[in-house]
Amino acid sequence: MPKIVAATFALLFLFPAIAVVTSAQQSSQRTSPPTAGVSPLIGVWRGHSECVVTSSPCHDEINVYRISAIAGNSNEVRVVGAKIVDGKEVIMGTGDWQYDAAKHALESQTPAGSFHFNVDGGSMEGVLTLPDHSVYRRIHLKKDN
Repeated sequence: MPKIVAATFALLFLFPAIAVVTSAQQSSQRTSPPTAGVSPLIGVWRGHSECVVTSSPCHDEINVYRISAIAGNSNEVRVVGAKIVDGKEVIMGTGDWQYDAAKHALESQTPAGSFHFNVDGGSMEGVLTLPDHSVYRRIHLKKDN
């Protein structure tokens, strides 16, 4: 039976890399082979993000996103997002994100904001938008080979 853990980051503006609801699954599901629709996303993505709102507590960051398949699901992936602090990965959040293969779009929506990425082969360009639809952060990632 899967263990469900739910947590929302109350300090989104202090740690804005990722704010999602955490949902852990059995380890057998985490290691299941990817479905054809999401297989280009599976792996480690690295890059950076810049703050758009200069009068906020936001800071530019180096990011690592680890993306894995979800067993039996052809249009969702599990994303573990981290930032690099003092040379170490600090996990900011984990969540299940939706992928639209036809649009090459990866998205996650939370009450605190939403992420939207356009996937182009081995690179992703994205934004974190606030509930008022203003862009808070721009994110640029490349897939590890």
